[in-house]
Amino acid sequence: MDDPRLGGEAQAGPLEEIPIAVTVRRATLSDRPAIARFIDEAYGPRAQYKATPRWTWQFIDNPFTHPEHDEVPVWVAVDGDRIVGQIAVQKGLLQVEDETFEAGWAVDIMLLQSHRGAGLGHRLHEAVVKDVDILMALTMAEASRRMAEREGCVTLEEVHQLTRWVRWDPVTVRRYLMIHTAGHRWAQQAAQVSCDVFRFHRLLPGLVNPLLRLRDFVVRSRHAPSATKIVEVDCFGPEVDELWERTRGDYPVIFARDSQFLNWRFVDCPEPVYRRFVAQRDGRTVGYVVLRRAEPVELQQGIIADLYASRQDTQTLDELVRHSLAFFGDTVSAVDCGTSVAEFEGVLRKHGFFKTWAHNPTCICRDSALRERVSQLKNDLFFSKGDQDWDQIHAADRIAFAE
Repeated sequence: MDDPRLGGEAQAGPLEEIPIAVTVRRATLSDRPAIARFIDEAYGPRAQYKATPRWTWQFIDNPFTHPEHDEVPVWVAVDGDRIVGQIAVQKGLLQVEDETFEAGWAVDIMLLQSHRGAGLGHRLHEAVVKDVDILMALTMAEASRRMAEREGCVTLEEVHQLTRWVRWDPVTVRRYLMIHTAGHRWAQQAAQVSCDVFRFHRLLPGLVNPLLRLRDFVVRSRHAPSATKIVEVDCFGPEVDELWERTRGDYPVIFARDSQFLNWRFVDCPEPVYRRFVAQRDGRTVGYVVLRRAEPVELQQGIIADLYASRQDTQTLDELVRHSLAFFGDTVSAVDCGTSVAEFEGVLRKHGFFKTWAHNPTCICRDSALRERVSQLKNDLFFSKGDQDWDQIHAADRIAFAE
């Protein structure tokens, strides 16, 4: 039930259409005021979710960013004294088998409407690829995928977005239909008619909710007592580092899940607000899960932002998913999770999750030998909503949801 991502990536255009006056370069700290103005102009009402606190956390306070001089991991297109486009890179550590590499996620790819269709997106992307040894992308618009393919990216195995319906209500059904048909004029008109004339948004909950209650009863009846203890933590400590060292070999391609990353990603993040839980059994930590409830501007859902345990430890995974569902209870209409790991998906499906979307991540490697290794391992990777900036506040479109 994710909101559609804001599709502002540049469209490709012939080289002769590129405005000569526009320069592409890496940004510096002194560009921050101009970048802020660009974000306000490019994102409109959504700009508040890209504001200074998040920008500083993501690109300045990121412990994996090592800037030279006052450079920041943001590449900009500048027309005169005005920034008209950007690609930012969220840095991290990527494990490929037994080696660890500095890598980055391509995020916040945006051009102003006035400068699209002139090849600036490709110029920005080429500039990033020249400076970043490993550039990853998980969720992206088609224009961004074309730019990555032009640079010879490896297309990785699908990452699945899975959803579990909890309880439907008329307002949520109508809101969901209107948001997910936005941009498709005839589909949205059909959704509008189905609600206004046939009261579909009122009929659906009456049909679906009894089936959901039956499902919940069956799932609860299968639960056996467990020795796993799940506790909430304010931050991640050495016990999670020990878990990471013990289990990292289960996942040949994965961004580090140690306490440094987890605390930056889920504790220091200014928004949204996360809750963190660790699973303990036989005196040691065996897994963790990070959860959040959607903000009021989002669709009414619970999000499993990150779920981790040994690949074969389905007992811990089952307990963490069960705990997540109990945490959200009936306060949400659905629970959403993302995973690339078949074992994780199997546990989620046992609890009533089903695939609602598939994403095809890409990886661009400057080193040809590493590119070949990643290509060979492309079906054996670990991604979740904790990667890239997949989980962030996705504000619902401003549509009238009146009954």
